[in-house]
Amino acid sequence: MKKHTISIFLIIIVLLSGYNLYFKENKVESINNQMSATTQQKKKVVVKEQIQPTINNRIKSKPNNNLNQQSIPKPNNKSQENSKLFNQNKDIETTKHKITKPTKEPSLVDKIHEHTVQYGENLFSIAKKYNINIDTILGANDITNMNRIKPGMKIKILPVKGILYKINPGDSLWELTQRFDISLDRITKANNIRDPGQVQLGDLIILPGAKPEFGYQDRLKKQFIAPIHTPISSYFGYRVHPISGKRTLHEGIDYAVNVGTTVRAARGGKIVYSGWARGYGKTVIIEHQRGLRTLYAHNSKLLVYSGENVYRGEPIAKSGNTGRSTGPHLHFEIQVNSRPVNPLNYLK
Repeated sequence: MKKHTISIFLIIIVLLSGYNLYFKENKVESINNQMSATTQQKKKVVVKEQIQPTINNRIKSKPNNNLNQQSIPKPNNKSQENSKLFNQNKDIETTKHKITKPTKEPSLVDKIHEHTVQYGENLFSIAKKYNINIDTILGANDITNMNRIKPGMKIKILPVKGILYKINPGDSLWELTQRFDISLDRITKANNIRDPGQVQLGDLIILPGAKPEFGYQDRLKKQFIAPIHTPISSYFGYRVHPISGKRTLHEGIDYAVNVGTTVRAARGGKIVYSGWARGYGKTVIIEHQRGLRTLYAHNSKLLVYSGENVYRGEPIAKSGNTGRSTGPHLHFEIQVNSRPVNPLNYLK
């Protein structure tokens, strides 16, 4: 009996030992599985961290519409309203800028009107129509005979009473104020001139209130001789400019002549300019009476000085090829009230 009890006790001990051994093995295996899973998860995290920058770079270099749609949140109504308000304010500011931008006022020269003479009209009826006077029409046009105004003729009509004046070599606005008894302020305002010292040679301006210095009766007398006796190579009027290639008004006549030929005064008067002029080269200007001048350009040598008095036919220069010129010649102008007219209407 005692032996039987001992045997049973030993069997129970063996069974308990086996159970404990089995439980420990399962527990170790479970722990190992957990450790293995944790290690694999860490590896995945590391790999993901290494791969993610490459994916991001690829996304930046080649955008994906699906990713963009998923990553960019749709704007709500409030943001849309704010965007509309911003655009409206921007449009309002742009409109204000456009409205408040200053615009340059046109000068009186810009308002010159060209009138076409109709059948039955004369200078008196035309002057009355535009509320100006005969002097204003004469001061803007080269009219040699008032009784020969024909239908179809083009006449410049100034917007105010006064004269149309071309800036010539030696002219200045200060000199014009004394010459025509008109204030400098009135000249600058009428012509939108900001700096009186910046007036350029050849500019056209209107002298409001001024009267023509050279009247109609004086035009009836042909008192000039040719300054040189050679063929005319270019006449007064519109032509294609030989240098610029543009159609412009040729304001005088050109005499084809060799360099060094004597140039003579077309009429007696006072030298008001003798020197270099832009485009004209060596130039002489003679004032024969108020409002009547002659100009001699492109000379090689000047024989007179400003302030001298000369008589008709007196040598004043030697012809040349100075200034803006394509060859030796004399450029000759007759100016009535500062504006060039056709010399052939005044030469003997």
